[in-house]
Amino acid sequence: MKVVRYFQLMAVSVLACLAMTGCTHNDGDIGEWFGEWHLQSIEIDGAADADYDGDVLWKFQNNIVDMVIVEKNGHSREEHFGTWTADDSRLTLDFSHSDDLNAPGTGKYAPPAQTLLPSGVTGLKILKLTSREIILQYDPSSGEKIVYTLRKRG
Repeated sequence: MKVVRYFQLMAVSVLACLAMTGCTHNDGDIGEWFGEWHLQSIEIDGAADADYDGDVLWKFQNNIVDMVIVEKNGHSREEHFGTWTADDSRLTLDFSHSDDLNAPGTGKYAPPAQTLLPSGVTGLKILKLTSREIILQYDPSSGEKIVYTLRKRG
């Protein structure tokens, strides 16, 4: 009898652990944004950015965006964290966070340099948002138009 009770308790414990670690939409469904997106291309005034190597992933979960620089072999090299909000026409990225080791908007709290995005709060126009593709436009004060094309991974 004790053995049966032990296995029942063990099975319930294992199921509870699996349920707690199976997060897919932390604190609610964020719709099309959720998941891992590959920044396929950056265009500046209609021309491909020759300096962009296609090495950045954008990961959205809850209100966190994690931009990851990936090595050619596919391993993560460096992560950059911010927060985000979106409505029907605009994505707002906030890279102004800090910790004891990083001043606001610096280090891991700054967007990767190759994205051409500034630290702080930045608004991007949503040109297209589907479950497979996101196209965003950033209009810096310099007058250029920077277009980001992201494709869903997985």
